[in-house]
Amino acid sequence: MSEAITFDATVYKAQTLVDQGLRITLDLPETALIAFAQLIACKRAGQVLHVTIDVDESVKPVGKENGKIKAMTTIRKSER
Repeated sequence: MSEAITFDATVYKAQTLVDQGLRITLDLPETALIAFAQLIACKRAGQVLHVTIDVDESVKPVGKENGKIKAMTTIRKSER
């Protein structure tokens, strides 16, 4: 596959592994189904990807205001 795979995503999780590897998990919208299929094809073929990230400054992050995460609006209570 030689063409670029383009999609919008947010970082769901970033973690270090026991073997010092690094793992990033992305959330893609339902509209990114073609990109998802292309990435699965790359995985099946064992291809190494060269990744470039561009941040979309025009989209305001959900749940943040002035760079700070909003306080939770709901309180979980035990049903016991």
